[in-house]
This record gives sequence, C-alpha cells and structure tokens, in this order.
Amino acid sequence: MAADTVRTSGAVSHFEQHSSEYEKLAGKTSTRLAATALSALPLSTYGASSHLLDSACGPGIVTKLLLSPSPEYLDIPGLPINPPPRVTGIDIAPSMVAQFTANISTYGWRTAAGFVQDSGDLSRFKDGEFDGVMMNLGIFTLSDPLTGAAEMYRVLKPGGCAVITTWKERRPAELLQSVVVAIRPGSDKKPMYLDPAWETREKLEEVMKAGGFSVDIRESAVHWANDSVEDIVDALSSPMWTAKVWQDWSAEETARWKDEIARQLTEQERATATLAMTGWICVARKPQV
Repeated sequence: MAADTVRTSGAVSHFEQHSSEYEKLAGKTSTRLAATALSALPLSTYGASSHLLDSACGPGIVTKLLLSPSPEYLDIPGLPINPPPRVTGIDIAPSMVAQFTANISTYGWRTAAGFVQDSGDLSRFKDGEFDGVMMNLGIFTLSDPLTGAAEMYRVLKPGGCAVITTWKERRPAELLQSVVVAIRPGSDKKPMYLDPAWETREKLEEVMKAGGFSVDIRESAVHWANDSVEDIVDALSSPMWTAKVWQDWSAEETARWKDEIARQLTEQERATATLAMTGWICVARKPQV
C-alpha cells in the first residue's frame, strides 16, 4: 500500500523494515486487485516461450497468481498460466526481493527470477524483451513516473500489454489519519500517505499515455475483509503503519490508539468487519508496428 510519489531513502528503508508484514497485512487485498488486473491480459496467449515482468514485485503477489494455484477466494480463468512463462520480478527493496526469492523455492517457481532493481530504471532489459508487464501498486512510488511509463513501453514487444494499478479509495488510510488527528490535533504525520492526485483516474491515464500507450481505465472494488473488529484494530496497530507515527508520541498517546480506531469505525464497518477499498486498473497497450 504505498508511499509518497517521490521514492526517498526513508521510504525504501520503511519497506526494508516491514517487508515481512506486508503480505500478511495487505496481501489479500493486493492479491484481489492484481488478479482483476491480470484478467484483463490475453492470458491464453502466454506460455513457455513468453517473458513477463513483475515490476515493483514486492514478495511476489503477482508472480504467485501467474505461476501458482489461486487462493480459494479467487477464480480467474487462465490463472495460473500453463505451461508456465518466464517471469522476472524486480523491486528496489532488497528484503522484498529476498522474500520473492524465498517464494521461488517455497512454491517451486522454476521459471521465475528476482532482482534488486528500481522499477523506474529498466536499463538492464533490452527493447521489446517482454510480452507483458505488470506493476501492482507501484507506479506512484517511482521518483519519475513518466520515465517509468516510457521504460515499460520500451521493454514491451509491439502489440504487448501492461497492467498498472493504483488506489481510488482507501478507507484504512482515511481511518488512520482520523485517529492521528483525534489523538494529536495538528500533527503532520500521514500514515499510508498517497498523493491525492494518484487517486484520480486522470493521473494514471495521463502518465501512461505520456509513456506512449493507448489506455483503458477501469475500477475494481477489492474491500479489505476481516474476521472481526478486533482483527481490524490489531492490523491497523501494526508497526507497518504506526512506526513513523509513534516516533515522538508519549506512552499515554500510543495507549489510546486501539480504542480510537474502534471508536471511529462506522456501524456498517463494525457489522461487516470490512473496510472499503477500490483500485484503478490501467490496461496499457503498445501498438503493433
């Protein structure tokens, strides 16, 4: 779930410190969004001779969908791809790539490889190397998204497709911000911050068109479902979200955190233990020569 538009050393450090929590806390929602995005690709045309790029791969949520049986809560025709394509995963955070590499062994991905690489710099890859590019919740973390989009265009084969996702609605982020303000009015801390421009359809469309693509933008509801209100409270109290917020807080302030989260949940959220989340999906096509 994401950082500011400028990928600073602090943002990378944050993912380094909390990479082990990412899939546990955000994995199911991210997987739902990734699966919907992948369903827009011509999956039936991919096979053993295909090469796909999982850019800003994290622990391998997209690659897991491409190469392993889907979790029980998903049913996407064409996934996993069989025979399996070659999949290259890249991420700027070494700990994320370490988890990706560990998953290669755990899940037996014999056609996958992971590398530490800034997703805005694809210079290690040649022109037209990939049949498809996937970037799930990564475009807004690039230091130069326009260059990143142009790089995706360059490494795609003519006629190839990229799928890029961002967030439109993130109730967990809204809830965390409300809790911060309630406990410490005037605080400049912004947990799960995302530049509001990236929550608009227009921003994603503008960036990918500037990269050279023809684009189709759609949205997908991928709400964050929990088993109980207690699970919501515990998840939103993780160091993944609170480490930076609590840096200069008193013990009294941090002690109020869980109760304030529970207090700010709506009646519907209490009844369903679900927080609303909706993503934007951009299907970006590179024309045939």
